[in-house]
Amino acid sequence: MQPLEIKRKDTQGLEIKWSHDFCCFLPSRTLRLKCPCATCKESRGEGSHEKPIQKRAKGSALRIVESTAAEQLALKKIWAVGNYAIGIEWEDHHNTGIYTFDFLYRLCQDSKE
Repeated sequence: MQPLEIKRKDTQGLEIKWSHDFCCFLPSRTLRLKCPCATCKESRGEGSHEKPIQKRAKGSALRIVESTAAEQLALKKIWAVGNYAIGIEWEDHHNTGIYTFDFLYRLCQDSKE
């Protein structure tokens, strides 16, 4: 299924218009939690994107907060990947997920239930 239009709705998500007058809204949170990149798939189930990303310098008590949970869920920009997908960049600069049109369509179908 090919979308007719994909529109970024501020940082809150995507509005997708499909053929046959089917439209859906996919919230940023859903898109980020379902990110199809290898890193996100590997870390699922550990509360990824639910809390700030923090790192601790080796041998130090200092914590470095690289991004907030809000930044991880804020959609920054989208772009076409060939004729089959879109890329998404988040406020925390994560941008390696390729969201195929088939994948987005399935997410839209799931959101109807």
